[in-house]
Amino acid sequence: MAKDLPTTSAHRGPAVPEGGRRRAALVCAFPRPMALALPDSGAVLGRAWLSERGLADTEVSGAHVRVDRAGGALRVADAGSRNGTWVNGARLAPRDLTPLDPGSILRLGRTIFVYREEFQGSLDPAPPVGGLVGPYGLRGVTLPTRDLAPRPPLNVLIEGETGVGKELVARAVAAALGRATPFAAVNVAGVARGVFESQMFGHVAGAFSDARSAAPGIIVAHDGGTLFLDEIGELDLDLQAKLLRLLENREVLPVGAQRAVQVNVLVIAATNRSLEAMVAAGAFRRDLFARLAMARVDVPALRDRVEDLFSVASELSRRAGVALAETDVEVEAIERLLLEPWPGNVRELDAALAAVRRVDPAPGLRLWALEEVLGASTANRSALTEEMVEAAVAAEGGNVTAAATRLGISRGKLLRYRKRAK
Repeated sequence: MAKDLPTTSAHRGPAVPEGGRRRAALVCAFPRPMALALPDSGAVLGRAWLSERGLADTEVSGAHVRVDRAGGALRVADAGSRNGTWVNGARLAPRDLTPLDPGSILRLGRTIFVYREEFQGSLDPAPPVGGLVGPYGLRGVTLPTRDLAPRPPLNVLIEGETGVGKELVARAVAAALGRATPFAAVNVAGVARGVFESQMFGHVAGAFSDARSAAPGIIVAHDGGTLFLDEIGELDLDLQAKLLRLLENREVLPVGAQRAVQVNVLVIAATNRSLEAMVAAGAFRRDLFARLAMARVDVPALRDRVEDLFSVASELSRRAGVALAETDVEVEAIERLLLEPWPGNVRELDAALAAVRRVDPAPGLRLWALEEVLGASTANRSALTEEMVEAAVAAEGGNVTAAATRLGISRGKLLRYRKRAK
């Protein structure tokens, strides 16, 4: 009797990442977060097209804007609408095809879209990352944070500009790893050099003149929880060596003690500086960086996720005890917010909204009040020239990230612009 032969298994083909394939999409920034797959080239979008997808806008004409993808690049033209079509704050001339670069802001009626050429993942908005709101722009934070749980790291490095919400991300990471409490947040730059060791590692009685009694220090006091070290790049080199012992052996040596104390603490560090560049310059220890970077989470700047801005503004207003209902908001005011570079990110936006409420206490958001705070708008992202870009890069010593910040655009857009100009 013949032996059973193994069956041939079906070829599965290349695996698709969990986020899904990348495709072009229009991400609605206002009045509510949602993403729409880009229609075929030649399609004319209007009131019915939006309504079928859940966006009712009576200020959009029946035939409002035409999309064209001839040659691969996306261009749009006003299709003779009554209220006009706007790209990056500039009104389009009737039927003139205008390029729509990735990240461009498209306004028709009371609806604002952000064009994303390589949109990835579900078209549905995502929940907040802890206390940080980001329906579409925080997916690069959500997935790494969630993926830490199966094999929890001992240390996590969170990177991002000032004001992006790194502490909120740190709390979300701590919660995902079951270390939400106790949680100690320490601004490294704010701790005086002379007391850093005693505050962090503790001390024994008599260790120094004012040490009348022993103190456990912040790390031991939060054993079993999380230690969040903000602005880690500001830590002096000699203190970096002392911190290394904690990361390598999970132990601290109190000032004046002869024996180390074992601790079980998750260490999350945050920085707005490039630690790789600091290592290369000799300003940050390579071994400490390697330990901190066991897992890394990059938090994008607000200007790189402008599709989230109205959702962020609504949440900030809610926390301030003020509702920001879309019916009380002028679409031109939201467009102005999206066109701002926000170098101070969410923190700067929060301060601006508070200032606007002092100028105009009535519910909602109006352009005149916003301009009282921000000044009259002169921004027009479509007006970039090669000379402006190269001048910004030169002024920042070749640092394209800093040049992009200076111009109020994303680093990716600057790189694409330079490539196209060659």
